[in-house]
Amino acid sequence: MSSAPIRLLLLADTHVPKRARALPAQVWRAVDEADVVFHAGDWQVPEALDELAARARRLVGVWGNNDGAELRERLPEVARVEIDGVRF
Repeated sequence: MSSAPIRLLLLADTHVPKRARALPAQVWRAVDEADVVFHAGDWQVPEALDELAARARRLVGVWGNNDGAELRERLPEVARVEIDGVRF
């Protein structure tokens, strides 16, 4: 018996609002459709994390080299998760 595929979205280096005012609508649509959103760092501001965490069904994130103290306190440097028996 097969289960429905899990939809994953990988984001990184969003640099909001330093390099862009906001994430494009196309990205938000992908967030809304994803079962799990991974963010590989360089959020730049905690508000970007808050907004994505509020909207994603499940969020797995880490801090990046451009992220400050607050994001480093809230996020791990390395994240490991298992989803349906697959380790990431």
